[in-house]
Amino acid sequence: MHSEHLRNVQISWVAFGWFVGLAVAATVLLLLAGAGFSNWGGVAEMVALAIAVAFGWFVGGFIVGFKAAAAPVLHGAAMALFTFVAWFALNLVFGGLTTGATAWEYFGGRSLAAALLVQVLAAIAGCWVGYRYTPVRVD
Repeated sequence: MHSEHLRNVQISWVAFGWFVGLAVAATVLLLLAGAGFSNWGGVAEMVALAIAVAFGWFVGGFIVGFKAAAAPVLHGAAMALFTFVAWFALNLVFGGLTTGATAWEYFGGRSLAAALLVQVLAAIAGCWVGYRYTPVRVD
């Protein structure tokens, strides 16, 4: 792809795609909880969460890839990395307010790596598919 340059990455589309991914993932999880699938426990809940996150970030990536029409891999990676920015900002502002434990203590390293890997792969795949079907591309 000729458009994979940092100058083609639009931060506004990255943030928009991240919010869309979060909204779709939350909607899927809410629908699963409403249907009674929230009492699975253990591995089944982790798989459902991974599928919801992957679907959400794929949809967000698709929209970004279709609308930005440039640098699909960089946009997808930036969408997933935007999670760190949002997580850090929310933890600074609201950290420990409700539970007494910060997210840094609650979320383990392996879980963080797995969640980020799912987000990166789904967002890049969505951006790439959206980029493939866009009518006008930036080269």
